[in-house]
Amino acid sequence: MAGATNLIKRIGRRNIGYVLFTALITGIGLLLEAGGPQGPDSGGGIMFGLIVWGLTSLVFFLVNLVLLIRDLMRQQPAGKALLACALPIIAIVGTLVVEEVTMSVSSSGGAGSTILDNETAQG
Repeated sequence: MAGATNLIKRIGRRNIGYVLFTALITGIGLLLEAGGPQGPDSGGGIMFGLIVWGLTSLVFFLVNLVLLIRDLMRQQPAGKALLACALPIIAIVGTLVVEEVTMSVSSSGGAGSTILDNETAQG
């Protein structure tokens, strides 16, 4: 139990909360997408999740940037605030990297690109 408490103190509650929020809003967006309309009207659940995550992440980043500057000016430890500023950036860059890897794997597999080519030709 002491190890978990020590880890929470080192990382910070707001950073753990942000990671949990990101996981939760991703799940909610996917659930809304699965229950929503299909076809050309689909995408509302994912868009809702992205908008809520983006606005919350912007506020989270700006507040923690102010806290980071304050800690640096007072010459206090600024690790938690620095990590908090990096988390939204890591989430965005990580998503783009995963997308790029997924697209390159699906296009080099052969079957996936054939299916996509057939859909494009028909659509």
